[in-house]
This record gives sequence, C-alpha cells and structure tokens, in this order.
Amino acid sequence: MKAPFILAWELTRSCNLNCLHCRASATSDVPPGELSTQEGFALLDNASRSGTKMVILSGGEPLLRDDVFEIAKYGTSLGLRMTMAVNGSLVTPDIAAKMKDCGISRVSVSLDGVTEDVHDSFRGMGGAFSMALRGISILKEYGVPFQINTTIAAMNVSQTKAFPAFIKSLGAVAWHVFFLVPTGRGESLEAASIKEYKDMLDTFYEVYKQSEIECKATCAPQFYRLLAEKGDDVKTKGCLAGTGFGFVSSTGDVQPCGFLQIPCGNIKDKPLSEIWSESSTLIRLRDTASLKGKCSTCLYKDTCGGCRARAYEVLGDFMKVDPICWYK
Repeated sequence: MKAPFILAWELTRSCNLNCLHCRASATSDVPPGELSTQEGFALLDNASRSGTKMVILSGGEPLLRDDVFEIAKYGTSLGLRMTMAVNGSLVTPDIAAKMKDCGISRVSVSLDGVTEDVHDSFRGMGGAFSMALRGISILKEYGVPFQINTTIAAMNVSQTKAFPAFIKSLGAVAWHVFFLVPTGRGESLEAASIKEYKDMLDTFYEVYKQSEIECKATCAPQFYRLLAEKGDDVKTKGCLAGTGFGFVSSTGDVQPCGFLQIPCGNIKDKPLSEIWSESSTLIRLRDTASLKGKCSTCLYKDTCGGCRARAYEVLGDFMKVDPICWYK
C-alpha cells in the first residue's frame, strides 16, 4: 500500500475561531516549522504518483495560508481531486471565484447547530453562525459545490432531526456527521451518551435512505454495521484510518487520521509513500486480526472496525474496543 486513496493535509494550525471540539487545538498563532509551498508541492507529487486520488486541504483554517490557491491549482494540475474544509467565515466573492479558478471540486463548511446559539457556542465566537451562512450563500452564488460537516456532541445532539431540512434549504450537496473524538480541545467537551449516539444513527439512517443529498457518517463506524445488518450496500469500511485515509500535519507528520495523533514519520525526512508502506503503526492498524476485546471476535470487524482514534484517546490503545460501541 503506497498511499491513502484520500489524503487530508492540515495546511496550517492557525485559525480565526476557537472551537470547543478542535482536534488541532488551533489558535491564531502559526506554529513554527509548517510545510513550505515547495514542500507541499513535493507531497502532492508523491501522493499523486503513489495512488492518492483526493486531497482535502484543511486546518485550522486553510484560507489563512497565502499560498492556498497556488497549492490547490498545483494539485489539480496533477489530476488530484482537490477539496477544501473551511469554517465559512472567511469566504468572500473573491475567495469563491479563486476556488473555482484553481479547480476546487467541493468545499466543506462546518455547521454544528441549526440555531445561532448552539453553533456559536460550539465555535467559541459570537457571530460565527451568521458568518458561516453568509459564506455558504456566496459559495452557492458562485456555483462552488459545498457540503455541511457537523460534529455531534451532547450540546447539539438534540438538533439532529432538524438538520436535514435545514441543510437541504441551504443547497448543500452532502451532509457528513462526525461523532466526537475526545482529542485536542475536544477532550473537555461533553460527548453525547451511547444511547443518544445510537438513536442519532437510527435517525441518520432514515435520512440516509430518504435524502436527496449524500449522507456520510465519520468516526461512527457502527453506522456501517447497521447498513450491513439491514442489507444495504456497504461501499466503504467504517474506520479508514491508516488504510484508505491518511493525514499529514501542518509540520509534515504523517498520521493514520487527524484524530489518531500518532506520528508515523515526517515527509521532511522521507516521502509519504515510504512512510505509508513501512510504518509499523500503520501496518498494525491494517491487521484486523490484532484487534482486542469484543472487536476481535466481532463478525463485522472488517465492515465497522471501530473508531481506532477513540479507543486510543479513551483507553490508551488504538487496537482496543471502540468505547462507544453498544453491540454485545
């Protein structure tokens, strides 16, 4: 395995918001040693040659990097599907036009509430909701396809049923829900209860079946077991960390995913393809026979796999059982 099919690159840890759940614990400061433009080009070159098909430019807030569109355009020239994950607050008509010009195929905008009070509390800044909605309206006006990303925790799980109609009204092409992983600032955010998560996934399944837009659950691998049990076509494994999905930090550390913050090597020292093929951590992650606890004997371990990042953060071992799993 030379490269992940999907690669998320954290362009910068700098951000203009102060979100309660931020896995990167991002602040307005720019950490020293972030990858240069040329180092980023080398990363994209190697990823493209090694089999990566899609790149997510994330952060922090990627729009805070001056070279973000230069990087996106370069990735597009290599044949990579370039996407971007933003909080929406910095999107202007000029930014939206540049996104189109450099070949960004989709933008994800984070909305963690259908009301101002919930979203603003989640994002740690008053006015974040209105800024996000303004950014979304600009993306729509300029014909930039966008999806909504929502992190589910105790403070917003009650709004789950209200999201689908709200998101559809915005004109989004997809809704991706993320179950909270207690890493970064997310360690201090109260998670929804196991019952609330289970009920939420039951609701999400109905949305998934009935919706006219794409619906995907992330850091919620149990959803893919639910699909399999109901006889639906399961197109992907629940947890892709270290297999179909990879992550590169702003300073070049390769990780299985953004939430499983175990450095497997640094692209300043060795190409991504070598790290991806040789890292003992990544090799172990791919071996479902090494899973522990009830995950090891589960008939759905190759469909679900459990969230390896949540196991690591809560239990200290990324091969142990996913702590939110409710299955016997």
